Amino acid sequence: MANILYQSGLVDLLTTAKTWGAGTWKVLLERSTSTYTPNKDDDSIIGATGLVEISVASYARQTIASPTVAVDDANDRVLIDCANVAFGALETGQTVKSFIIYRDDGGNGVPLARIDTDAGGLLPRALGGGDFTLNINSVGLFSAAQA
Repeated sequence: MANILYQSGLVDLLTTAKTWGAGTWKVLLERSTSTYTPNKDDDSIIGATGLVEISVASYARQTIASPTVAVDDANDRVLIDCANVAFGALETGQTVKSFIIYRDDGGNGVPLARIDTDAGGLLPRALGGGDFTLNINSVGLFSAAQA
């Protein structure tokens, strides 16, 4: 499946009280045994049908740090970025299929993006007992551009 942006998350990203810098945005790791079928129209991610999250003992969802929005006038785009996301040392025995960024709304989790394809060959990735970090591309997490 290709990387997707969810409609409900984009609305939240653009809504004053819930924007990238104001809301609490988190990342969860989807396990390879997950049968979840992503749909851009999904309004909630927590408890989504078929979603199986990594479940090793030391795993915990992580909060996005240093969320930023920057204008790149030279390339006619807006960059949405954040710091790398470190999950610490995760035990062996499971494989990460994708990661999902969502807004923590205190219950359902409003999905913004699901990334299962990357240029660096990170995904899918078997946990090897060492540190697991999502290294965000140097030009940002994603961008919005005009043609």
